[in-house]
Amino acid sequence: MSKIIKQIKLGKSNAYLIETEKGFILIDAGMPDKVGKIKKILVEKNADLKDITLIIITHVHYDHVGSLSALKEKTGAKILVHETEKEFLEKGKTDFPAGTVLISKLISKLSNLISEGKFEAVSPDITIKDNYDLKQHGIEGEIIHTPGHTNGSICVIINEEDIICGDTLFNFMPHSVYPPFANDKKQLIKSWKKIKQYNCKRFHPGHGSVFGKDKFIKTLNKKS
Repeated sequence: MSKIIKQIKLGKSNAYLIETEKGFILIDAGMPDKVGKIKKILVEKNADLKDITLIIITHVHYDHVGSLSALKEKTGAKILVHETEKEFLEKGKTDFPAGTVLISKLISKLSNLISEGKFEAVSPDITIKDNYDLKQHGIEGEIIHTPGHTNGSICVIINEEDIICGDTLFNFMPHSVYPPFANDKKQLIKSWKKIKQYNCKRFHPGHGSVFGKDKFIKTLNKKS
């Protein structure tokens, strides 16, 4: 049995903390200098940073791994990432993703010109290629490979009901969850169709609030 405790806003992005039979799993690590915020939430649950046993990174962008190095040092947790993201995590740098609409295309080009997208490099402990069962980490769930936003983007499915989807889905617009940034738009839709097969009820994005299946299906139908 597991429980998504809450969505944690860590600067520009969301992280998620999940209670398991073996401690806590943290999904994504937000912007730099956010360890204190995570610790505060754990203390409210009569827990500590050392109770985090696994940190899953949905994809390696600076706003999702900014506090990862500090968290690894303070928690001793294993770091899990898709194998195609490993190089970027160890290098401590990624390019800004491509835009999917006119304004985000402009933002992407400008960001790559003026920003280096750097963060403190981290060596992962676990790299995955495709599906990964989380039972060994005390939770009924699995990780699936969902390329599109980046080649190594992953989503985490919990109890066949909740999906923590990183930047594979955004929830900023009232009638769409299509991300403003994705390196491969065709592959993104293929990943969405893969997600649809799991019939999850609740979607927990890397940006924006939690949303339901209907909004996801409506957006998928428009984009297919």
